[in-house]
Amino acid sequence: MNHKKIAQTFKVLGGSERIKIIQYLSIGEKCVCEILENLKLPQNLVSYHLGTLRKSNLIIAHREGKWIHYSLNKKSFAELRGFLRKL
Repeated sequence: MNHKKIAQTFKVLGGSERIKIIQYLSIGEKCVCEILENLKLPQNLVSYHLGTLRKSNLIIAHREGKWIHYSLNKKSFAELRGFLRKL
């Protein structure tokens, strides 16, 4: 991970709602309906935060029927952990 990418990742993780999503996904893949229920936020806000996390490559998504399921991008978090360990 280069310095610019790391700085962008920290900016994305600066939002408390996005941290909640990351924390919730750390226990496993979740359907968007489960994320909505857990956060108790309007659908448009949850969609915005999920989109931001996806663009930053912190989460991945796949469709199953009419639902989208989200999970952590383990590779991105491994790179971030590696950077933090070097500090």
